[in-house]
Amino acid sequence: MTKLISLFILFCLASITLAAQEIIYERYRDQVDFWVVLPYNMVLFKKGQDSVQYQISVEIKNARGKQVEKHEEKLVIPRREWLQDTALPVFFQAELPPGKYTASLRIRNLVLGDKRNLKKAFTLQDSFTEIGQPYYLIQKEEIRFLPSGVGAYDQPIQSCQISQRFSNSVDSIHVYVDDAVLRFIQPQSPFRLELADRMGDAPPQRIIISFFEGNIRYNMEPFLYSQWFSFDLRYTLKEQIQQLRYIASQNEWQTLRALPEGRYAEAIEKFWQVHDPSPGTIRNEARERFYQRIIIADERYTIHKKLKGWASDRGRIYIKYGEPDEILSEVHPIGLYPYISWIYYKLNLEFIFADIGGYGQYVLRNKDEEY
Repeated sequence: MTKLISLFILFCLASITLAAQEIIYERYRDQVDFWVVLPYNMVLFKKGQDSVQYQISVEIKNARGKQVEKHEEKLVIPRREWLQDTALPVFFQAELPPGKYTASLRIRNLVLGDKRNLKKAFTLQDSFTEIGQPYYLIQKEEIRFLPSGVGAYDQPIQSCQISQRFSNSVDSIHVYVDDAVLRFIQPQSPFRLELADRMGDAPPQRIIISFFEGNIRYNMEPFLYSQWFSFDLRYTLKEQIQQLRYIASQNEWQTLRALPEGRYAEAIEKFWQVHDPSPGTIRNEARERFYQRIIIADERYTIHKKLKGWASDRGRIYIKYGEPDEILSEVHPIGLYPYISWIYYKLNLEFIFADIGGYGQYVLRNKDEEY
């Protein structure tokens, strides 16, 4: 009987990481593949212009601080509504031996001058990536992008490609596109499959890639863009430490708050290793859910630059408990401040927020309920 291993995104395969979110690497025998993910929603355009130019720079240094690789690339990005909630990938390769490295990512808007910097430490193990990510790349109007869903893009398109590398000797690959099955015997790496000429007028709604290796079958879904990949570009390490206070235990928080800034990145990674509901897999569903809630809280509850949505009372409660089961509100109550009540029936909790200042900043009135 075939042993089935489900890899939704990826399961138990070595030498691959999403820890940096914006920088993804996979180590193979000949070189290391790097992908930089630039969220389109973070691209800024000058007023009145339909395009902008960005420069992506990645510098990699070894444990001794010596530069061992540098990649620079310029992107001309058009203003397009259909690019919302997608990401623009930048790909390059480098020959790097096992060891510890630091990657410095710089994203610069060459028109407006703003720039974002990110630094990440990573370790290349002696082992290789057995089966890499199946990247799902769409091309339209000569722009290649990662969609947020298998069918989350508008037709017509130029290309719809699955691109994937692997180190193992694979007997066959089966690609399930909705109800159709495409079979490839003894495929070679890299595996690339063009789906545009196999589709009708509508994009597919479901794709599963199955690798058969002896009596083992690996199932995985295409790698898609998610908002949480841009988390490190949105929030500083200091802000991320402060955000962890919402879910950290008292002992964990006392340790985190006492750390020097130079240890923030390492502490964040260790925190999420401890709080990983599926250790041994590349995905950390708790971390993804936490990051997504912070981003949503910012979008909903930020009322001015000095108080971000995630730091507000409503943002904190949303991040900790998620969407309420019911929301009650009164904008003009007689003799009372405007208030909003969030009810969580399953948790037997109710939180009451009031706009005491009269400018939209709702503060939690029953803080004892939170603890």
